[in-house]
Amino acid sequence: MPDPFDDFRTILTAAAGDACRCTRSGLAETIAEMAPAATIWTRDDLNTVWPGLAVELEQAGMEVISNGSPAQVRDQPWGLTTARAAIAETGSVILHENRLEHRSVSLMTNALIVLVAMSALYSSLDDAGRILREIASDGTSYATLLSGPSRTADIERQLTIGVQGPGELYVIFVDEG
Repeated sequence: MPDPFDDFRTILTAAAGDACRCTRSGLAETIAEMAPAATIWTRDDLNTVWPGLAVELEQAGMEVISNGSPAQVRDQPWGLTTARAAIAETGSVILHENRLEHRSVSLMTNALIVLVAMSALYSSLDDAGRILREIASDGTSYATLLSGPSRTADIERQLTIGVQGPGELYVIFVDEG
């Protein structure tokens, strides 16, 4: 039986992204290794979703900044956000962002780290349909399916990375057990 994580990682890697797995106890260390001694911009609700993570990141030598305006977040080296779910067959994460400040982190930083619970990895888009319906039923919500670093070939038919979103995408699946 195929492992949905392996499928996800294979597809995301083909799109120039990367994915890894870690335990909750090793999460801050994993992030710090990806962005050593960096400032990382994040959503202001990070501690709601991952309690204590901001403090753990600071203890690992990172500066954690939240509540940034789009002008402050634009072109910052590192962003950190959370995903509601991930879809193995497309290598996509589902971001649920109902505030502009949250979307700024996921769309305007140069490199983005996305955290998703291992239990929220679905094999197919059909399997994740329930999550999308939940997001859509909240009239103020905004969902983004992110399937790798931003890329466009609109400019003189030259492939350009990172023009309309992050140029690097890392997804960390967290085993909460």
